[in-house]
Amino acid sequence: MRKLYGGVFLFASIAILAIAVPMRAQTAAQTTARPTAVPAPRYEASKEITLQGNVLDVVTKPPAGKLIGTHVIVATSSGDVDAHLGSYAMKGANAFTLTTGERIQLVGVMTTSGANRVFLVRTIQSGSHVYKIRNEHGALLHPAKSTQGGRA
Repeated sequence: MRKLYGGVFLFASIAILAIAVPMRAQTAAQTTARPTAVPAPRYEASKEITLQGNVLDVVTKPPAGKLIGTHVIVATSSGDVDAHLGSYAMKGANAFTLTTGERIQLVGVMTTSGANRVFLVRTIQSGSHVYKIRNEHGALLHPAKSTQGGRA
């Protein structure tokens, strides 16, 4: 009788291990299948340019695959540009607003993030206000800094 119980215990132990191992492997596969965050593109100050155009849209919740933060779609003389303002520019005490059709001037770097072309804005001028979005190395400022008239 003891041999029968010993055999049942051995069989049950093997059965549990056979089930548990594939379940663990499936969990690991599901974890690695999650989408990864879009890596931050490099800001090369030597490639800074100035763009002027009219605001087409302000996107505060970009779709998956885009950089996190606010994007402004700007109609320029050479086509529409996706301009990234980061997460702080339109929040907090120094927040600013943009309206559709408003004429703005942007200083920054055009780069690629994933499969998307994006303009990393360092400064944005709206009317007589100039807002600093990034420092000269491309790091986002928290919150955006504003100056009256002139360049920031």
